Amino acid sequence: MEQQRRDPDMLTPPAADLPCLGAALRRTANLVTRVYNAYLAPAELEVTQYSILRKIETGKAGSASELADIVGVERSTLARNLERLEKLGLVASTPGEGRRLVYRVTPPGFERLEAARPLWRAAQQALVDGLPADHGGQVHQELALLRKAAQAARRQNANVI
Repeated sequence: MEQQRRDPDMLTPPAADLPCLGAALRRTANLVTRVYNAYLAPAELEVTQYSILRKIETGKAGSASELADIVGVERSTLARNLERLEKLGLVASTPGEGRRLVYRVTPPGFERLEAARPLWRAAQQALVDGLPADHGGQVHQELALLRKAAQAARRQNANVI
């Protein structure tokens, strides 16, 4: 009996028949965020705050807008988190060019980051361990593809979005 050849297009349903990517990503992101937050709780940081501190630490962002883009959060979310981090004494701002504020990690912020690093690594490992073998990198690749598709869709429909 000859094996049937499968048409790859027949294996993938049309986009309109797929579950909503946005809803699926939101559910997954919320769950993953809760995992990281639980692991980071002993350092009294949430994963968004940890990410912001790490990005400030690298010194790559020259402004809050650039920092929001690098971290991947809305400007308003970044502003709320920066305000909290400043009140905690973990970051400080200094005037930059024009109206820009430039943020730096303070000594207590570096201490908090050092306390949080092994906790973040443990959360990362727990998530990777829950995946099939060698899928950690694949997940990143798939997410990168989806980000590129979203950026292209955003550019294509700039007047709508």
